[in-house]
Amino acid sequence: MIGDSRTISLKVDADAGTVVSHQAVSIGLIVTELVMNALKHAFPNKKEDAAIVVSYKVADADWKLAVSDNGVGHPALSASQKKGGLGTSLVQSLAKQLDARVDTESNSHGTAVTITHATFKAKPSNAEEIVAA
Repeated sequence: MIGDSRTISLKVDADAGTVVSHQAVSIGLIVTELVMNALKHAFPNKKEDAAIVVSYKVADADWKLAVSDNGVGHPALSASQKKGGLGTSLVQSLAKQLDARVDTESNSHGTAVTITHATFKAKPSNAEEIVAA
């Protein structure tokens, strides 16, 4: 994919955990798509410290998957370009199946795409307690 002339390190920082098979497949497809995008677009020129980092953090039923790079970043997108291509649609669809949200940050220091699954259970507020009484 990248050839011998462009060395790019791939680092993985993952918590131990288990998921059901259909979730594992979706997470694997998301990681593959995001890493391939970084390989294709983040480093158009040779960079000595080029790196892609895959991070997977777990806390009970919540998890966060992030794929980041220290590449060139995305240029500012016009409104018509924000929809993205097939890969972006694939990541969005898979995240939706996982009940997760996708956030992307990009600047001249690189790009980070984070997929977060959070099961937030709020305590009732005082107003909700008064209404219930």
